[in-house]
Amino acid sequence: MAKSRIGPFSLDAPLSKPKSSGQVFRGLHLEQKKLAAIRIFPIPMGLTPETRAAFASQLEQLKQLRHRGIVRCYGGGFDTRNAFLAYEMVEGESLTSILARRERLPWETALDYSQQMAEALQYAHQMGWVHGRLRPGKIVISETGIAKIGDWRREAISSMMQAPLTPEQIQFTAPEYFDNVPPDEKQDLYGLGAVMYTMLTGRPPCVGTDAASLIRQVQSGEIQSVASQVLDCPVWLNVIVGQLLARDPVQRPFSAIAVQLAFKEAQRRQSEGVGVLQHATAGFSPLQMNVDREEAEKVLGIKKKKARKSRDTSVFESTWFLVSALLLAIGAAVWFMLPLSEQGLREHAEKLLASEDWADWNHARNEYLTGILQRFPDGKHSEWATEKIEWVDAREAERKLDREERLGKTDNWTQAQVQYAEARKFERFGDLATALDRFRAIVNLFGTRDEDRAVVLLASEAISRIRAQGMGENALQEFIQAKLDEAEAAYDKARITDAKLKLESIVELYGTNQEVAPLVEKAKTRLAEINNPS
Repeated sequence: MAKSRIGPFSLDAPLSKPKSSGQVFRGLHLEQKKLAAIRIFPIPMGLTPETRAAFASQLEQLKQLRHRGIVRCYGGGFDTRNAFLAYEMVEGESLTSILARRERLPWETALDYSQQMAEALQYAHQMGWVHGRLRPGKIVISETGIAKIGDWRREAISSMMQAPLTPEQIQFTAPEYFDNVPPDEKQDLYGLGAVMYTMLTGRPPCVGTDAASLIRQVQSGEIQSVASQVLDCPVWLNVIVGQLLARDPVQRPFSAIAVQLAFKEAQRRQSEGVGVLQHATAGFSPLQMNVDREEAEKVLGIKKKKARKSRDTSVFESTWFLVSALLLAIGAAVWFMLPLSEQGLREHAEKLLASEDWADWNHARNEYLTGILQRFPDGKHSEWATEKIEWVDAREAERKLDREERLGKTDNWTQAQVQYAEARKFERFGDLATALDRFRAIVNLFGTRDEDRAVVLLASEAISRIRAQGMGENALQEFIQAKLDEAEAAYDKARITDAKLKLESIVELYGTNQEVAPLVEKAKTRLAEINNPS
């Protein structure tokens, strides 16, 4: 008999067929009355407490993935024989189902979905996540046209769903995976390219009769280009798909950000109306067809002109006018292709730096700020460009620190990074006095080390930020006393956990600071009283 409940969810109709990796049901949270998609899978034999703890830890990490292009995970847990994961219920249709019904998608629709997926991958990679199994069955298109990537997981969760690769999975798996290369961002980009190929052509890039032949095809077989199968596919889109499907990961785009920039550039070119040149560049040219003039004119979309009764030729059809127009067009093209001036580079950089998107900041640094220093090293904007490059580097360093700290990957941190993370704890706790001292120490100790330049700049920014708030001579003592008062007020209101957290923070952060030792001792005493009430 099918289960009717697991955890806090009652189970309704199944949303998928049973598989070795589990089955998905429509579920309803009994208290919150909220719909969810519940994936249930059997607990493997010999599940240890350590494995359960790792599952719970990775589940908490998974819940932090919040992006409109990612199917959100609400949580999960165990019962006596099964584990479960609860996901956002997306009202829509899987990409697999859409392709089965429509065979293939117009390139404009495929590009729209691909842009959304690239944005979601960018966010996930920034958060330290790799999907590793991207394929049409993992993508849901909502009723409002939002492409959402589902089934994100890590080792502890994946180990409970292990199953042999199916032919469908192999068709969307990067070649290096079969050489035992762990899943990484480049493999996700290959998966994106394989999904794009399938949306555009109606078939995966590699086909075979069994798993072994498919793997050989993925690793060494020839992939027929999209443009050779879909004649209305723009050449730039064909090129992007080809780059994503490159067998050598080095030949693929550097990151999901690079893919997004390529899409933006592609759209710009499309708006310029390249026309027949797209087909010619893609290998489909009417100039190479063995057909007569009338057939060529039909392919090119040229309407036949009626014969003129008069021998008089319009000035617009005269040879000298056409030659002049051609020369003007060439001159305009050359003008627009000329490299930007130093001022032009700065203006482009300023527009991107004004954005709130860090991908635009990186683009400003890589394209325009670096260009100023390379082409105009002694120019009037070189000093400004250097400052802005350092600013972008600092933003990137802070994002990296946040991500690695969140994931617990701090083993390879430099001493400057460790000290900055500690100083930031004090600032976030509200102790600006100690934070200011810590940030100053970073600047003094590591200010001359090039490898710590970005961290030093972050510390300098923090110093300026704290100074702007102003502090008295006894700021630290006053701050800790205020925290003690807050803890007492929380205890009086029966917020015991809140009170204990404040007291524990005081003991942890200031246990070695002799300047405030009496206040720390007071916190310890009060904490002991709360933990061991008489």
